[in-house]
Amino acid sequence: MKLLLPVVCSILLIGCGNSTKNSTSDTQQVSQPQTAEAPAISEKTTTASIPASEIKPTQETVAVSSTSETDGGALFSQKCAACHGNKAEKSALGKSQIIADFTEKQIKDALQGYQAGSYGKEMKGLMQGQVKLLTPEQINALAKHIPTL
Repeated sequence: MKLLLPVVCSILLIGCGNSTKNSTSDTQQVSQPQTAEAPAISEKTTTASIPASEIKPTQETVAVSSTSETDGGALFSQKCAACHGNKAEKSALGKSQIIADFTEKQIKDALQGYQAGSYGKEMKGLMQGQVKLLTPEQINALAKHIPTL
């Protein structure tokens, strides 16, 4: 159960960022009525069957990558506030430490540790997915912003 909760939460968080379709073939598939003979899953294309060169970034990925490297507030709102609270005052999913009291160095060490897979307990898998695409500049911006909340 300890492993299932972070996985489910990761899926929910990742799924929330992609509410629009990017290709016309997806739109055509959605607009076609489904018949009783064909199961719904057969009309959808899985990511595994699409070549990596054809996968387009989701809106969430575009928003994070286009955010200014020094805008820790925007990054925090996009990546952290949903679980940690707007002022970093919450224990994420009731399992993490409250990060509002962390120093800049503690935050930087934690984020880098999550990326490397060497930090965290129950939330390691969930957090690794959240921070794996952050650049060192974005980690620095978050580490400077969070203690100011």
